[in-house]
Amino acid sequence: MTQPISMPWSAPVFPPPPHHWPGVRMVAFPFLPRPGAVENILPPGMEAAGGPGLIVMLTYPQTPIIHPFKELVVMVPVHVGSVEGNYVPYIYVTTDEALIPGREIAGFPKKLADIVWERDGDRFRGSVTRWDKCILSLEGTIAGPMPAEMAAAQAEGARRPSINYKLIPGPAGEIEIEEITAVQLEIVQHRVEMGSGQVRCQFSEWDPVSELVPDSDGPLVAIVSDNTIPAGRVLQRIERKASARQSAA
Repeated sequence: MTQPISMPWSAPVFPPPPHHWPGVRMVAFPFLPRPGAVENILPPGMEAAGGPGLIVMLTYPQTPIIHPFKELVVMVPVHVGSVEGNYVPYIYVTTDEALIPGREIAGFPKKLADIVWERDGDRFRGSVTRWDKCILSLEGTIAGPMPAEMAAAQAEGARRPSINYKLIPGPAGEIEIEEITAVQLEIVQHRVEMGSGQVRCQFSEWDPVSELVPDSDGPLVAIVSDNTIPAGRVLQRIERKASARQSAA
């Protein structure tokens, strides 16, 4: 048996990166965060960079290593030292195969949810439900292809790294790993369309997305692409554990 990098030992959930998906379908919706909301959710080591956030809903096809799944990603612009990217405070998926590698490798804070991703002609409808509450819905109309110049600018923006706060406890509940990671997603776009949409959120004490994302109307972008998640890197290791030990001593 090849040495696995994930549990269980006899049936590991995922192989080492990179992980590749051809023909991913995405819908993206920019939003302006509620005033002061980004600063309230940032972990140690990050600073708000200003500007709009982004909601992305995706549906992934079957691949040789993973079953189909759906995903919602909420991102806000931040910087860690000189590195600028998009911090992911909220991300939801529909399968454990999608959840486990995202959390264990890069620290994406994935949770399981019921996700609807539907496109019928020029109409899109998506929603995310946890514990019987629809915490976010996104609906819109696709008007037509995005002009080439705008599509190129959109693709350039998509090259910003995804930044995560990775926290792993030890067996006694202590902090074992605390670090900030960056993953430079590789996205090859095949079709880019644009239209308009509306996002609506409901408050949930377990998933307070609505405290960050206000109800709003705005542009909607639909994309078909090949997506690759390569190996990431550590931007910063946070030594609270060492500091706590010194204080105790």
